[in-house]
Amino acid sequence: MLVMTAAGLQAESSKSDGTEVVITLQNGLIQAMQQGQKIGYSGRLKLLTPIIQQTHDLAAIIRSVLGAHWAKLNSDQQQAISQAFQENSIATYADRFSQYDGEQFKIVERTQLPRGRILVRSQLIRTDGNPVNFDYVMNKTSGGWRIINIVVDGVSDLALKRAEYNAVLQKNGIAALIDMLEQKTAYIEQSHQ
Repeated sequence: MLVMTAAGLQAESSKSDGTEVVITLQNGLIQAMQQGQKIGYSGRLKLLTPIIQQTHDLAAIIRSVLGAHWAKLNSDQQQAISQAFQENSIATYADRFSQYDGEQFKIVERTQLPRGRILVRSQLIRTDGNPVNFDYVMNKTSGGWRIINIVVDGVSDLALKRAEYNAVLQKNGIAALIDMLEQKTAYIEQSHQ
């Protein structure tokens, strides 16, 4: 399996059409699934951390999820929520992509979106023949194309997070949201011990 290094990905993605970033992510996910039981959760976490950091714009995602709330946070709060969000995002990938049963990703198409963004459509082809559709919304950054939203079978991850996080923020504030993310990450970690 081809898994590019962070430096290689950055150089490649700056001159690409964005599909290479999705392919790099998906190759990493397949590798995590294939090695899943052998390397365990901590091994998958170690494998996927640099891949997620280089293929996703996690800072832009959390700013978008929080919307107007982001500007109301001081820099320490922004840093704390960004860190908790990154750790939870990577832990979730390491948790969900843990077993391999012959699945393969396939790029379906690339479409231009408004505001200079692109959509990379792909499918996870399962052995039962029922594909799972993954639509990656990509934004061009100074480091190249990065994922800013994933729509799985028509459900936007960004929209789900926005609804969940804003409900916590409005009811209990930023400290409660940070605590919630840290607890979710800790729960994932504990479930693999």
